[in-house]
Amino acid sequence: MKKTSTILSLTILILSFLCAGKTFSQTILFYENFENGAKSSWWPYYKVPGTTTPEDALIAVPMAQAPAILTGGGSYVGLLQDINGSYTGSAVAINGDVTLQNYAIEADVYCYVNPSPSGYSGLIVYADSSKKDFYKMRVDFDASNRINFSGLKSDPATFLPVFNYDFKGADNPGRYPTTSGWHKLKIEVRTINATKVRFSCYFDNQMLTNSPLERDFAGANTAGSFGLYSFQQSATGLAAYFDNILVTQLAATSVEDNEKVPTEFSLLQNYPNPFNPETQISYKLSNGGFTSLSVYDLLGREIKTLVSKEQSAGSYTVSWNGKNEFGNSVPSGVYMYSLKTGNFYESRKMILMK
Repeated sequence: MKKTSTILSLTILILSFLCAGKTFSQTILFYENFENGAKSSWWPYYKVPGTTTPEDALIAVPMAQAPAILTGGGSYVGLLQDINGSYTGSAVAINGDVTLQNYAIEADVYCYVNPSPSGYSGLIVYADSSKKDFYKMRVDFDASNRINFSGLKSDPATFLPVFNYDFKGADNPGRYPTTSGWHKLKIEVRTINATKVRFSCYFDNQMLTNSPLERDFAGANTAGSFGLYSFQQSATGLAAYFDNILVTQLAATSVEDNEKVPTEFSLLQNYPNPFNPETQISYKLSNGGFTSLSVYDLLGREIKTLVSKEQSAGSYTVSWNGKNEFGNSVPSGVYMYSLKTGNFYESRKMILMK
């Protein structure tokens, strides 16, 4: 496994924070688009036992070989498949140093709807072979109609993952596809302390309902490599296609911010701002109670309700994708977002710039 220092690492300016007159940068740990007709040399592979022959390695193939053309995807795409079923249909490609923490991986992934037999493609974070565990986000768009997030380790009694959560279609109405095609998957993973990890999961640039998830367990992976996942229990496995794989460094999350109850109510400035197509809004509650967070235009008309429920004291982050209550994209402009809970009320401005 290559060390982080040998992975592609550069800092790029991604936006100007016009309202505050500040600039922010983002560190890219890795990028792969297969456009040189081959995968980068940083992806290790399984070997056929007793040989040096690659076993089901990630490879680059012509875009025309994929089930559908990815708009803007170029001439080549990555393929990951357990072509001979030697790993019971499972294929995994891992990259990056095992000590990596606090990063995001996103990729264009070809998502199958109703494959037969059932199959999954997805992304991996915090892989650590010494612990024989990693966390995977995989799409399962058949009768289950879910995006599953789970660890590799299973309960020997039930054979189910010890850490397992389903982002169900019923909780994300209208957001999951009914036909196979290309979609954007993303996981943000942060280490909170020596035992706790937080995962934020996105599909097509929208955070999934009931995300983020937390894993708090002694011995849990709190660092690890990133990667790709493919599974289908068949003689040839699932032909999983990936493109535009981007891994970026996230700012470390303060233990103090996440573990202590806030001492006061506050509504923070959204980030990024200006934004397109999505932004994150964070707020803190010093006491529990009914909480509402809504977006308004400058005429005071409510555009979108983001939160309307009882919440306990703590720190929260929600996302807005620039769409109204009817799922329609709103035009560029200045919008207000307002937080109300108990006697606390605060509003801030944000800019949608397309």
